[in-house]
Amino acid sequence: MLFNTIRSRLTAWHVCLLGVILIAFSAVLYFFLSKRLHESIDNSLRVSASVVRKTARMQYSRTPLPGLEYFFDQFLGYGNLNKFYRIYDGSGNVGSRSKGIDASKFPLSQEAYTSALKGEDTFETFQLEGDHPIRVITMPVLREGTLVNLIQVGTSLKSMKETLKNLRIFLFTSVPTVLLFSTLVGRFMARRALEPVSRITETARQISHEPDLSRRIPEPEVQDEIGNLAKTFNEMMDRLESSFRQVRQFSSDASHELRTPLTVLKGQSELVLSKPRSPAEYREVLSSNLEEINYMSKILDDLFTLAKSDEGRLNMEFQTVDFRSIIEDVCRHVEVLAEEKSVRVVVAYLEPVNVNGDPHRLRQMVLTLMHNAIKYTPSGGEIKVSLEDQRKQAAFTISDNGIGIPDNELPLIFNRFYRVDKARSRDEGGSGLGLSICKYIVDAHGGKIDVESQVGVGTRFRILIPKLDTAKSRNAA
Repeated sequence: MLFNTIRSRLTAWHVCLLGVILIAFSAVLYFFLSKRLHESIDNSLRVSASVVRKTARMQYSRTPLPGLEYFFDQFLGYGNLNKFYRIYDGSGNVGSRSKGIDASKFPLSQEAYTSALKGEDTFETFQLEGDHPIRVITMPVLREGTLVNLIQVGTSLKSMKETLKNLRIFLFTSVPTVLLFSTLVGRFMARRALEPVSRITETARQISHEPDLSRRIPEPEVQDEIGNLAKTFNEMMDRLESSFRQVRQFSSDASHELRTPLTVLKGQSELVLSKPRSPAEYREVLSSNLEEINYMSKILDDLFTLAKSDEGRLNMEFQTVDFRSIIEDVCRHVEVLAEEKSVRVVVAYLEPVNVNGDPHRLRQMVLTLMHNAIKYTPSGGEIKVSLEDQRKQAAFTISDNGIGIPDNELPLIFNRFYRVDKARSRDEGGSGLGLSICKYIVDAHGGKIDVESQVGVGTRFRILIPKLDTAKSRNAA
């Protein structure tokens, strides 16, 4: 199709708009120039007729009045049949006229005579043979209210007609020429302006056929709309490449995490079936298999939770929650696990704070952090828990004197399947998803989670959750 591209449509709209403007301008120019030329000729005729009227007040005969021949020779161009004068008496009879004029070709009209009786000037246009227009003014000469003379002065309109004709030829020629030139230039400029869009399209096509997400579009130096489009496209590709990299890493990690327990299940099952076993040996294998199944079940539950959070389908049932009671309940629950490792849980202080949140998810967050603290704290260590009621938020802090986290790994601990001590985490049953879920829960509550750690000294997590009144005001806004 002729107009199936933006470049063609932009050029067409530009040329159409320019054409309308040029045609309107030409029409206005022609109208005002024609009007101005007619007014100029009428004013010239009026001045000439006034001079003749002053001379006509003297006595005259049928010969031209004294001085008029000189006047027409110098002012109107004597000898040029395109310019003339005539003087009528009060009855409409010619009393004096310039040479070389045939009065029969444009006699005194009844309309001009009637207007003269009223003392009014009359402008008329006569068409002579050979397309020769004549403009004539009829001016009365009154004496004591009585018409005594009629003055007629005329001139040819041929030069004016030629001027207007030349103007029409110029406009009819120049407007199409300008439109043609504008079409060529407009198409060239549109192609240059839309060239980055073509590059974006070509890059997107290459990515669709060859999934190379590292390709980028060269950004122009001028950051106009096209430059912003290229920049936005590159930013989108950065996020898309990062998302694909995370998905591949996530798939690889998930496969690795599930492959280990499946391998254990397969190996133990094949071993126990290789020959007859005692009931005690069967129970031992089944117990080990159950542990691996529970481990896989936990991983799948965490993956399902994160998948729903990514899609925004992890529903939160917000309500008024006594955050202190949740922390106290979790601390009582994990005391048994802590005693098994000879780790002491110390509740420094818990201030009563109400927050607007999901009690199940908040409990899950606190429980995960407590389990991690117990897991990475050696025997004889200590875990401190506190809850502070700040002005607009609840500050929950949990610190331990465990193995700590290296500084270069602190920014990575909230990534999925990331574990600092990978060997110990697998033995402890960790999947590397707990902190990712904790961060999502904190973000969903409009809070913030910070971590400080030092290798061999311990780790401190600090979670800030908006209080009830603050959270309601934020949700209402």
